[in-house]
Amino acid sequence: MIRLKKIILFAIGMVIIFLETFFTNFINSYFSVNFLLIYIIFISFYIDKKSALILGGIIGLMSDMVSGGVVGITPLLFLATSYFISSIEKSIFKDKRNIVCFFVLLISIVFSILEVAVSAIFFNPNALLSIALKALVLLPVANTVVAFLAYTIFEDKLIKLREE
Repeated sequence: MIRLKKIILFAIGMVIIFLETFFTNFINSYFSVNFLLIYIIFISFYIDKKSALILGGIIGLMSDMVSGGVVGITPLLFLATSYFISSIEKSIFKDKRNIVCFFVLLISIVFSILEVAVSAIFFNPNALLSIALKALVLLPVANTVVAFLAYTIFEDKLIKLREE
């Protein structure tokens, strides 16, 4: 049963990767919500540390391979996210929607800043004010709103995930 749960979690991650890649690449928008980061945060709260780290690393690597980004950056950031959340999840009340959303906001800000720094190093950066607005305000707020809605919808399933 436990292996099946991990396979299902991996399959959900792969579906999110393909959907996110499709929407990011084919829909012209100023920014896109990082559904995969929200997913990694959610599962890191509710599964054991070892599984969260393995799943975060593999899904991050697959995301880089599918999306064509700098290979290695996303798995590293997802590993750090999974490790951080798995380390503190016992000391916080993670069944409160506001606490989970606060962590999504906090991690989204850090994640966005690191992505902007990597983009500035490897790619041609856009205007600094535009990047700062996007990284520090738009993306974290959008991720938090989506996380709030997703947690509201999937709260029972997340709690069951921890119990199994």
